[in-house]
Formats: sequence, structure tokens, C-alpha cells
Amino acid sequence: MLRFGTVGTSAIMRLMQHAMAQVDGVECRAVYSRDFARGREFADSVGVAAVCADYNKLLAQEDIDAVYIASPNRFHAEQACLAMRAGKHVIVEKPAAVTGAEVRRMIDTARENGVFFFEAITTLFMPKYLQCRALLPQLGTLRSAELCYAQYSSKYDAYLRGENPNIFNPAMRAGALNDMGVYCVHMAVDLFGMPEGVRYAPELGENGIDLAGELTLRYPNLTVRIVTAKNANLGSGCRVEGERGFFAEDGPMNDFGVCSAALDGMEIKIDAAHAENRMVYELERFRDAIEARDEAFFARMARQSLMVAEILERAHGSEK
Repeated sequence: MLRFGTVGTSAIMRLMQHAMAQVDGVECRAVYSRDFARGREFADSVGVAAVCADYNKLLAQEDIDAVYIASPNRFHAEQACLAMRAGKHVIVEKPAAVTGAEVRRMIDTARENGVFFFEAITTLFMPKYLQCRALLPQLGTLRSAELCYAQYSSKYDAYLRGENPNIFNPAMRAGALNDMGVYCVHMAVDLFGMPEGVRYAPELGENGIDLAGELTLRYPNLTVRIVTAKNANLGSGCRVEGERGFFAEDGPMNDFGVCSAALDGMEIKIDAAHAENRMVYELERFRDAIEARDEAFFARMARQSLMVAEILERAHGSEK
């Protein structure tokens, strides 16, 4: 049994708690929140008995093997490194970090303490995405790749009223690219590797946060266009085209559920499984990697997270 302590009480953590209840060999032993009352209410709602308002005490618990971190982006690297130094494996919500230096520190800390850290990015583990990915070598010379994840945020109206929700707070390293576009960046890196050129053209709010933007990733023979927004619903999805065919997804990039594909004019069925809770697939894979001490998988995922963080860093640098 892989026993978790979890950090945060957000909607994404609620979804992960439900996934933990569905996945064999995984359970949550304690919920951490700086606000004990909020943590207690959240824990009761998801069926977890223990609540902790002291992070160091959570990490000292011997009945916890791993920590799942879903705090604001600013705290990811620090909380992850503290947990790994305490001998805990770590799964951290996307983005793991938004600078290469922070991800390198997380990787080094994991290796120094004999544990793993993984960035939770559901897209890469969705069965239909993996089915589409397997078609990539058959598409022939690639001609275009367009990815979009744009959704009107439930916190945007509060932002417009002059409030300062975390997801629109520059101090929390939030914004459209880091929150929504990161799914597209991960997919691009997984499919095409590290780009030669990175350019981000953001739509900035009054406080400097990127409310929306277009990210261009330039490869030797391909340009990938990524559109992201937290202030509009723009028709999320992706389409990757080559000389011989394409694959496409219509809907949220973190779910990757409605797909189509064709090769040489013939439709290819994309009919892999699709669970109601998208987080079960990544959780199962991370569980298996930890139990098997899968060093190769850790190295691959660490490299993936590092490349994505470096792209985010370069993208925000290109705004100026």
C-alpha cells in the first residue's frame, strides 16, 4: 500500500482524492492545510481521518510514504524538496516549477535522498493520447501542429472585481500559460522534444498576469502553435498533421477524450478506454513506478519536467 499525505484543498485535490479512492494499492492517510478548519472540512468531505496544519509534522509521520502537492505554483519546489529530504516520494501538480533551476534542484534532491518526484500532467497518461501518439511515426513529414487549451476561469470574475485570486496572482507564478498552456507544452515536448526557438505573445492584465497568449515553439522543420487563455472559451483541442494523415482531439487538453485520426485517407479508430476520473491513469503509473523502483521512468519524467520548465522560463522571458 502506497500511503499518501496530501497538500491543498482545491478542486484538483478533491479530484485526486477521488482517484486515490478508486486506485488499488493507494490510500490517503492525512490532509495538510495551513487552515486547520478548512482542512478538517475538506478531509471529512473526502473520507480522510487525519488533518495536519504543520507541514513538518506531516512529513514526520512514519505512516506516510509519499506526498501529493497541489499548492499554489510558487510553493511547489520548496514543499517538494522538504518532503524528499524527509524520505517521501513526491507527486506535484503541474507545473512542477517554472524555472529550470528549480526543477534541477528537485531532481537532485530526489536522487540524493533515494526517492522519486513526478509532475502530475494527466494528458501524457490518457489512453487515447497514447493511442494517438503511437500514430506519430506513421504520419510522414509533419506539416503543422496546433494545440489550444483556453477556458473561462471560475476565478476570472473575482479578478475583474479587483480581488487577487491565486490563479491570477503573479506572485504565485500563475497565469494562463503556467496553468492551462502547460498541458500543451508538455504534449509538444513529449511528441517533438525540446524546441530551438520559443516565443510567447501574452495578453497581460493590469497586474501583469498573462490572461491569455499565443506560444510559438520552433523546431527545425515544424512550428508548433499553442493558444491558451483563462479569460475566454476558445475551443480547446489539438491537431497534428503530416503528409500521410493526422490525429486530433476536441476538448480539454487535460482530459483528451474525443479524438479522431486518419492515415492515407482511411479513418483510424481511437477507441482506448476513458475513465470518468482522468487522474486515475497517472496515479496508477506513478504507483507502479514507485513500487518497482523504476529509475528509467523517473529519469524520463524528470527530463520531461526540466524541458517544460525551461520552455516556460524562456517564454516568460520572451514577453519583454
